Amino acid sequence: MSATPPDRRWKRPLAPFLIQPHAAPPEAARLAQLRAADVTRLSDLVGRMYTCAPEVRPLVLPALPMAGPAFTVKCPLGDNLGVMAAIRRIQPGDVLVVDGQAFTRWCMGGFELLKVARDDYGMAGLLVNGAWRDMAEAQEAGIPIYGLGVSPHSGPKLGPAELNVPVACGGVIISPGDIVCASVEGVAVVPCRSIDVVCAALSAPSAGHGIHGFLDEMEAHVAAWQPQGDAA
Repeated sequence: MSATPPDRRWKRPLAPFLIQPHAAPPEAARLAQLRAADVTRLSDLVGRMYTCAPEVRPLVLPALPMAGPAFTVKCPLGDNLGVMAAIRRIQPGDVLVVDGQAFTRWCMGGFELLKVARDDYGMAGLLVNGAWRDMAEAQEAGIPIYGLGVSPHSGPKLGPAELNVPVACGGVIISPGDIVCASVEGVAVVPCRSIDVVCAALSAPSAGHGIHGFLDEMEAHVAAWQPQGDAA
Protein backbone atom coordinates (compact mmCIF):
# COMPACT_ATOMS: atom_id res chain seq x y z
CA MET A 1 0.00 0.00 0.00
CA SER A 2 1.34 3.45 -0.93
CA ALA A 3 2.60 5.56 1.95
CA THR A 4 1.15 8.66 0.28
CA PRO A 5 -2.60 8.48 -0.30
CA PRO A 6 -3.82 9.72 -3.68
CA ASP A 7 -5.18 13.25 -3.85
CA ARG A 8 -8.78 12.57 -4.81
CA ARG A 9 -9.71 16.23 -5.04
CA TRP A 10 -8.59 16.14 -8.68
CA LYS A 11 -8.61 13.35 -11.23
CA ARG A 12 -5.41 13.07 -13.24
CA PRO A 13 -6.16 12.63 -16.96
CA LEU A 14 -4.16 10.08 -18.90
CA ALA A 15 -3.82 12.41 -21.91
CA PRO A 16 -0.31 13.88 -21.89
CA PHE A 17 0.72 17.52 -21.90
CA LEU A 18 1.19 18.01 -25.64
CA ILE A 19 3.43 20.62 -27.28
CA GLN A 20 3.35 20.58 -31.08
CA PRO A 21 5.87 22.37 -33.36
CA HIS A 22 5.19 25.95 -34.34
CA ALA A 23 3.22 26.39 -37.57
CA ALA A 24 5.08 27.75 -40.59
CA PRO A 25 4.54 31.52 -40.92
CA PRO A 26 2.70 32.94 -43.95
CA GLU A 27 4.41 35.11 -46.55
CA ALA A 28 5.07 38.55 -45.11
CA ALA A 29 3.28 40.29 -47.99
CA ARG A 30 0.17 38.15 -47.53
CA LEU A 31 0.11 38.81 -43.81
CA ALA A 32 0.50 42.56 -44.34
CA GLN A 33 -2.43 42.49 -46.78
CA LEU A 34 -4.66 40.70 -44.29
CA ARG A 35 -3.65 43.06 -41.49
CA ALA A 36 -4.69 46.03 -43.64
CA ALA A 37 -8.06 44.53 -44.61
CA ASP A 38 -11.35 45.44 -42.99
CA VAL A 39 -12.66 42.64 -40.78
CA THR A 40 -16.14 42.95 -42.30
CA ARG A 41 -14.66 42.32 -45.75
CA LEU A 42 -12.68 39.35 -44.45
CA SER A 43 -15.80 37.97 -42.80
CA ASP A 44 -17.66 38.13 -46.10
CA LEU A 45 -14.80 36.28 -47.78
CA VAL A 46 -14.26 33.50 -45.22
CA GLY A 47 -17.96 32.99 -44.50
CA ARG A 48 -19.97 32.14 -41.41
CA MET A 49 -17.90 29.11 -40.45
CA TYR A 50 -14.86 31.30 -39.89
CA THR A 51 -16.50 34.34 -38.28
CA CYS A 52 -16.64 34.14 -34.49
CA ALA A 53 -20.00 34.52 -32.80
CA PRO A 54 -20.70 38.05 -31.49
CA GLU A 55 -20.31 36.80 -27.92
CA VAL A 56 -16.58 37.02 -28.67
CA ARG A 57 -16.02 40.73 -28.27
CA PRO A 58 -13.27 43.26 -27.57
CA LEU A 59 -12.51 43.25 -23.84
CA VAL A 60 -10.18 46.25 -24.05
CA LEU A 61 -12.11 49.38 -24.97
CA PRO A 62 -11.89 51.21 -27.22
CA ALA A 63 -11.23 48.12 -29.32
CA LEU A 64 -7.67 47.67 -30.56
CA PRO A 65 -7.28 45.89 -33.94
CA MET A 66 -5.04 42.84 -34.19
CA ALA A 67 -4.05 40.32 -36.84
CA GLY A 68 -1.55 37.50 -36.92
CA PRO A 69 -0.99 33.75 -37.09
CA ALA A 70 -2.69 31.76 -34.36
CA PHE A 71 -0.57 30.20 -31.62
CA THR A 72 -3.17 27.95 -30.01
CA VAL A 73 -3.55 26.61 -26.48
CA LYS A 74 -6.22 24.14 -25.38
CA CYS A 75 -6.85 24.07 -21.62
CA PRO A 76 -9.21 22.39 -19.17
CA LEU A 77 -11.98 24.66 -17.88
CA GLY A 78 -10.39 27.52 -15.95
CA ASP A 79 -6.94 25.89 -15.76
CA ASN A 80 -4.13 28.00 -17.21
CA LEU A 81 -0.99 25.88 -16.93
CA GLY A 82 -1.06 25.65 -20.73
CA VAL A 83 -1.03 29.45 -20.98
CA MET A 84 2.10 29.52 -18.81
CA ALA A 85 3.76 27.05 -21.18
CA ALA A 86 2.74 29.05 -24.24
CA ILE A 87 4.10 32.44 -23.21
CA ARG A 88 7.77 31.66 -23.88
CA ARG A 89 7.01 29.77 -27.09
CA ILE A 90 5.23 32.60 -28.88
CA GLN A 91 6.93 34.00 -31.97
CA PRO A 92 6.82 37.64 -33.12
CA GLY A 93 3.48 38.59 -34.62
CA ASP A 94 1.54 35.62 -33.21
CA VAL A 95 -1.97 35.98 -31.82
CA LEU A 96 -2.29 33.87 -28.68
CA VAL A 97 -5.53 31.87 -28.95
CA VAL A 98 -6.56 30.28 -25.64
CA ASP A 99 -9.41 27.79 -25.67
CA GLY A 100 -10.73 27.69 -22.11
CA GLN A 101 -13.86 25.83 -23.29
CA ALA A 102 -16.03 28.96 -22.86
CA PHE A 103 -15.65 28.87 -19.07
CA THR A 104 -15.94 32.40 -17.62
CA ARG A 105 -16.41 31.89 -13.87
CA TRP A 106 -12.75 32.70 -13.42
CA CYS A 107 -10.05 33.99 -15.72
CA MET A 108 -7.43 32.25 -17.83
CA GLY A 109 -4.75 34.83 -17.07
CA GLY A 110 -3.89 38.46 -16.43
CA PHE A 111 -1.93 41.46 -17.62
CA GLU A 112 1.59 40.48 -16.52
CA LEU A 113 1.52 37.36 -18.70
CA LEU A 114 0.47 39.36 -21.73
CA LYS A 115 3.03 42.07 -21.06
CA VAL A 116 5.83 39.51 -21.11
CA ALA A 117 4.33 37.80 -24.16
CA ARG A 118 4.23 41.07 -26.08
CA ASP A 119 7.37 42.84 -24.85
CA ASP A 120 9.71 39.84 -24.74
CA TYR A 121 8.29 37.56 -27.44
CA GLY A 122 6.37 39.81 -29.83
CA MET A 123 2.76 38.67 -29.27
CA ALA A 124 0.28 40.64 -31.39
CA GLY A 125 -2.75 40.13 -29.14
CA LEU A 126 -5.01 37.65 -27.36
CA LEU A 127 -8.16 35.77 -28.32
CA VAL A 128 -9.62 33.79 -25.42
CA ASN A 129 -12.55 31.37 -25.45
CA GLY A 130 -13.16 32.23 -21.82
CA ALA A 131 -12.38 35.13 -19.49
CA TRP A 132 -9.34 37.29 -18.73
CA ARG A 133 -8.61 40.02 -16.19
CA ASP A 134 -6.65 43.27 -15.68
CA MET A 135 -8.41 45.17 -18.47
CA ALA A 136 -7.35 48.60 -17.19
CA GLU A 137 -3.67 47.67 -17.38
CA ALA A 138 -4.10 46.09 -20.82
CA GLN A 139 -5.89 49.19 -22.07
CA GLU A 140 -3.14 51.47 -20.78
CA ALA A 141 -0.47 49.26 -22.37
CA GLY A 142 -2.37 48.99 -25.68
CA ILE A 143 -2.65 45.19 -25.73
CA PRO A 144 -5.60 43.90 -27.80
CA ILE A 145 -7.78 41.33 -25.99
CA TYR A 146 -10.86 39.63 -27.43
CA GLY A 147 -12.90 37.05 -25.54
CA LEU A 148 -16.10 36.10 -23.78
CA GLY A 149 -15.77 38.03 -20.55
CA VAL A 150 -13.80 39.44 -17.64
CA SER A 151 -13.36 37.75 -14.27
CA PRO A 152 -11.07 38.76 -11.39
CA HIS A 153 -10.38 35.29 -10.00
CA SER A 154 -7.42 33.20 -11.24
CA GLY A 155 -7.90 29.44 -11.36
CA PRO A 156 -5.61 26.41 -10.87
CA LYS A 157 -2.49 25.47 -12.77
CA LEU A 158 -2.79 21.70 -12.86
CA GLY A 159 -2.85 20.80 -16.55
CA PRO A 160 -2.59 19.01 -18.79
CA ALA A 161 -2.90 21.19 -21.89
CA GLU A 162 -2.20 21.07 -25.60
CA LEU A 163 -0.22 23.65 -27.57
CA ASN A 164 -0.49 24.21 -31.32
CA VAL A 165 -3.52 22.00 -31.89
CA PRO A 166 -6.92 22.91 -33.40
CA VAL A 167 -9.06 24.78 -30.85
CA ALA A 168 -12.56 26.26 -30.70
CA CYS A 169 -13.57 29.86 -30.12
CA GLY A 170 -16.92 31.47 -30.81
CA GLY A 171 -18.07 28.53 -32.91
CA VAL A 172 -14.96 28.59 -35.11
CA ILE A 173 -12.30 25.89 -35.28
CA ILE A 174 -8.93 27.64 -35.35
CA SER A 175 -5.82 25.72 -36.38
CA PRO A 176 -2.23 26.74 -35.68
CA GLY A 177 -1.09 29.28 -38.24
CA ASP A 178 -4.59 30.39 -39.27
CA ILE A 179 -4.72 34.19 -39.45
CA VAL A 180 -6.84 35.73 -36.70
CA CYS A 181 -8.10 39.21 -37.60
CA ALA A 182 -10.06 41.28 -35.09
CA SER A 183 -11.45 44.79 -34.75
CA VAL A 184 -14.40 46.54 -33.16
CA GLU A 185 -16.52 44.67 -35.74
CA GLY A 186 -15.61 41.22 -34.37
CA VAL A 187 -13.25 38.37 -35.21
CA ALA A 188 -12.70 36.68 -38.58
CA VAL A 189 -10.30 33.79 -39.15
CA VAL A 190 -8.54 33.12 -42.45
CA PRO A 191 -7.59 29.41 -42.62
CA CYS A 192 -4.06 28.67 -43.79
CA ARG A 193 -5.35 26.89 -46.88
CA SER A 194 -7.42 29.95 -47.87
CA ILE A 195 -4.82 32.71 -47.45
CA ASP A 196 -3.92 32.88 -51.15
CA VAL A 197 -7.50 32.93 -52.44
CA VAL A 198 -8.61 35.49 -49.84
CA CYS A 199 -5.67 37.76 -50.67
CA ALA A 200 -6.43 37.42 -54.38
CA ALA A 201 -10.02 38.49 -53.73
CA LEU A 202 -8.80 41.48 -51.72
CA SER A 203 -6.57 42.50 -54.62
CA ALA A 204 -9.23 42.13 -57.31
CA PRO A 205 -10.89 45.34 -58.54
CA SER A 206 -14.38 45.92 -57.23
CA ALA A 207 -17.04 44.59 -59.57
CA GLY A 208 -19.86 46.58 -58.00
CA HIS A 209 -21.47 49.86 -59.06
CA GLY A 210 -21.51 51.54 -55.69
CA ILE A 211 -24.29 51.58 -53.14
CA HIS A 212 -26.90 52.93 -55.58
CA GLY A 213 -26.21 50.15 -58.04
CA PHE A 214 -26.54 47.67 -55.20
CA LEU A 215 -29.87 49.17 -54.13
CA ASP A 216 -31.08 48.99 -57.75
CA GLU A 217 -30.23 45.29 -57.74
CA MET A 218 -32.14 44.81 -54.49
CA GLU A 219 -35.15 46.59 -55.97
CA ALA A 220 -35.20 43.94 -58.69
CA HIS A 221 -35.30 41.25 -56.01
CA VAL A 222 -38.15 43.06 -54.25
CA ALA A 223 -40.04 43.41 -57.52
CA ALA A 224 -39.83 39.66 -58.07
CA TRP A 225 -41.90 39.18 -54.93
CA GLN A 226 -44.70 41.50 -56.03
CA PRO A 227 -47.95 40.08 -57.48
CA GLN A 228 -47.89 39.99 -61.25
CA GLY A 229 -50.78 41.36 -63.29
CA ASP A 230 -53.08 38.93 -65.05
CA ALA A 231 -51.88 37.99 -68.47
CA ALA A 232 -53.80 39.71 -71.26
